[in-house]
Amino acid sequence: MDKSRIHIPFGLPLTAALLPLFCLMISCAVPQVIILEDTLTAEQHNDLGVIYEKKGLNDLAEKEYLKAAGKRKDWMVPYFNLGNLCYGKGDYVRSEGYYREALERSPANPDVMNNLANALLMQGRLDEARKIIEDALAIAPREEYLDTYRKILEGESGTF
Repeated sequence: MDKSRIHIPFGLPLTAALLPLFCLMISCAVPQVIILEDTLTAEQHNDLGVIYEKKGLNDLAEKEYLKAAGKRKDWMVPYFNLGNLCYGKGDYVRSEGYYREALERSPANPDVMNNLANALLMQGRLDEARKIIEDALAIAPREEYLDTYRKILEGESGTF
C-alpha cells in the first residue's frame, strides 16, 4: 500500500463526526421568517417624507406621510403635507380631500384653509373657495391669504 495516502475509515466514528456538520449546513439553508417592527414614530415618518419630497422622490414621500397619518390619526400635519404633495402634482381633487382631512383635525387652521381654498379655486369652485378663505382671513389676515382672496375675486369677475 502507498505510504503517502491517509486511510480514513468510513465507519461509525466518521458518521458521528460529520452528522453535526451536516445538520449545521442544512440549518443555514432553511428560510427563516423575520418579523420586522416599524420603530419610527409618526413624526419621524413625516420628517422622512419631507426629506423625500425635497429630493423629488414624491412616491416615497407619499408613503411616509401615509405611515405618519396611520400612526397618529389625530395629527393634521401628514394630511396637510399629502395635500401639498398632490397639489404640487396638479391633482387638486386629491389635495382637496387631504386638506379636508387636515381641517377635520385642526378646524381653525388658516394655513389649511388657505390651501384648501386654492385647491377649490383650481377646480373652479369659487363660491366654496371664497367662503373658506374669508374664514382664514378672519382668523389671521396674512398676505398669502389676501393673495388667494384676490385670485378668487379675479376668477369670479372673469379676469383670472
